Amino acid sequence: MGDLADVDPVAITRAWLLTRPQVTSRLGSPTQVGAYNQPPYPCVRLTDPPGDDRTLQHLIAPLVQIEVYGDIDGTPGKPALRALLYRVLKEMKELPEQPTTPGDPVVTSIGSSGGGGWSPEPTGQPRYIATVRMHVHPPVDATQG
Repeated sequence: MGDLADVDPVAITRAWLLTRPQVTSRLGSPTQVGAYNQPPYPCVRLTDPPGDDRTLQHLIAPLVQIEVYGDIDGTPGKPALRALLYRVLKEMKELPEQPTTPGDPVVTSIGSSGGGGWSPEPTGQPRYIATVRMHVHPPVDATQG
């Protein structure tokens, strides 16, 4: 994957969540995990909040903001959205335990930076938000043993 400055924590997070049946089965479609708040609902929006440290060479610890949205009509309900957010957070904690692939960055830990807050949109659309810190080391060199 190259230099740590090129690592996209949002893409890493999305790719990981799409492999997690406990997340995708609650959503119904992989298109419901991405960069946008768009129907069908519920959906999971991933973004990088302000602040970053991509100039470090041996470790970066970027933030990933996770937003879980319901429909403007209130469905599927506050408890279901909260449960989905905490399922996503649980699955994120398992990411560092996965085997690494040569050439890919190594996610060494996922830490809670700000968790599980109810924060509806100004329109009234239901939303839960959490932020995680992803610690990432340089890619594994395929030529090293």
